[in-house]
Amino acid sequence: MRGCCRRKACATFRMKRFLADTLVLGLAYWVAFLLRFDFQEPVFGWIPVLTGMPMMCLVGWGALVLFGCLRVHSGTVTLKSLPRFAGAVAVMVTVQLVMRWIWNSPEAIWLRPPISVTLMAGTLTLLGWLALRYMSRLQLRPIEVTDLLGRSVNEVNTPRVREALQGKTVLITGAGGSIGSELSRQVLAAEPQTLLLVDISEAALYVLCEELIQPGVTQVVPLVGDCGDRGWIRQVLRTHQPDFVLHAAAYKHVPMLEQNPCAALKNNALATRTLAEESAASAVGTFVLVSTDKAVRPVSVLGITKRLAEIFVHDLAAKSQTRFCAVRFGNVLDSSGSAVPKFRRQIQQGGPVTITDPRMKRYFMTIPEASGLVLQAATLAKGGELFVLDMGHPVLMTQLVETMIRRSGLKPGRDIEIVFTGIRPGEKLEESLDLDAETTERTAHNRIFVSRIPRVSATEVEALLVQSIALAAEEGALDVARLHTLLTEEGNNKHEVL
Repeated sequence: MRGCCRRKACATFRMKRFLADTLVLGLAYWVAFLLRFDFQEPVFGWIPVLTGMPMMCLVGWGALVLFGCLRVHSGTVTLKSLPRFAGAVAVMVTVQLVMRWIWNSPEAIWLRPPISVTLMAGTLTLLGWLALRYMSRLQLRPIEVTDLLGRSVNEVNTPRVREALQGKTVLITGAGGSIGSELSRQVLAAEPQTLLLVDISEAALYVLCEELIQPGVTQVVPLVGDCGDRGWIRQVLRTHQPDFVLHAAAYKHVPMLEQNPCAALKNNALATRTLAEESAASAVGTFVLVSTDKAVRPVSVLGITKRLAEIFVHDLAAKSQTRFCAVRFGNVLDSSGSAVPKFRRQIQQGGPVTITDPRMKRYFMTIPEASGLVLQAATLAKGGELFVLDMGHPVLMTQLVETMIRRSGLKPGRDIEIVFTGIRPGEKLEESLDLDAETTERTAHNRIFVSRIPRVSATEVEALLVQSIALAAEEGALDVARLHTLLTEEGNNKHEVL
C-alpha cells in the first residue's frame, strides 16, 4: 500500500513538472509576441500565434530530450546544468529559423514567427527553465527521519520517567546539543522542581532557554561553564544538589577527533571522571553517562575515549552511594554534525551525495529515542549497568541515501549522483552492539538490555587514569597510536570488551 502511494505521488509530481515546463514554453512564446508588437495585434492576427504554440512546445520538448535536460527535470539546477538548457534553447531557436526559411509564405506564418520573436522567446524560455529548476530545489519534499530507521520507533515508559523525575532537581550537561536539548524538553515535560542546563556555549544555551523558560512549576537555570573544571562543577553541584546528572557533553565527530586526540581525551574521558567524582562527593542520586556503540572494541579516538569514560564511571559505581550507569546507542539521525544533515544539504544542492564506502553500515536512532533511552536508564539504574538499546538491524548507508533522495521526490543516479570517497581514519565498516544472550540480560523494558561488563580492577583503573592524565598533559605531542596503547596490550585489546 505504501509503495503504491509513493508511485502515485511520484507520477503526480512528474505530471506537475511536465505541465510547468509546457507553461514556460507557451508563456515565453506569447510574451515574446506581445513585446515584439508593443502589445498591439500583429498584421497576421492572434490566431496564428495561438495555433503556433503547440508546435513551439513540441520543438521545445524535443530539445529537452535531446540535451538530457530531463535528468534534472524533477531535480535541481546548478551552474553545471546551464549548458544543457542553453543547448536546448539554441536548438529551439535554430529549428524555428529553419522553419522560417523553409515556409517563407504568408500562409505558413504560424510556422515562421519573426526573427526577433524567435530570439526573444528563446531567451525567455531559458530564463524560465532555469528559474523553474532553481525553485524546485527550494521545494523538495521534507524527509521524515522516522522513515529512514527501517524499524518501528521504540517507546519510552513515560509514566515511570515522570514518576522518577517529578519534583526533583535534574542537571544536564551538553544541554545545547542535539541530545542535550531533547533531553531538556523531555525532562521538562516530567515537571521537575529545577532543571539545570550546563553547556560551554552560551549561544546554544540562550537559544534553548528562549524555548524552555516559561511560567510553570519548573525553575530552569542556565549554567555556562566547562563540566571538566573541577572547582566550578563542584560549586554547581554543592549549590543545587541535583538528584540526577545526565552527562551528554562530549566531542563526537570521528574524523575530527582523530586529528585532535588530546582534546578528545580531556573532554570525553577526563572531564567525565571529574564530573563523576564530584557527583559522588555531592551525593547525587543517579548519574547517567551518554556513551556510544563505537566504544565496543574501539578503533577510533572517539571509541577509545568513550570506553575510558565507561571504565571510570563503572569503577566509581562500586565505591559510592551514587547509582552510576552508562547508555550506549548508535548514530543519532539528524543530530548536529551527523551524516543525515550533510546528505540533506547535498541533495538540496543538486548532488553529488558523498558516502565513504558502499559497504558502510550503521545502527540508527532518532533524537527522541536516544533521549528517551537516557531517561529510561535513569529510572532503571541500580548502579554499575551499561544499558544498550536494541536498534534492529544496521542500515546500509547507500540504502539510507537512496531512500532520502527518493523521499525528496528525486531519483538516485538520474537526478542526484552518489559518489564514494573512501573510508576515513577511525571508521569501521560496521559497528557492533553485542546483544547476544551470553553478553546481555533483559530489563523491564523489552528493547533495553544490560551488558555484562567484565569489571576492570582498581589497579588497572588507576593505571589508566594516570596514563590518561599524562597523555593529556602532552597537548600537541599526543598522537593516535599512543592513545590506542591505553586500551591495548601487545596488539590484543585488553579493555575493549563491551
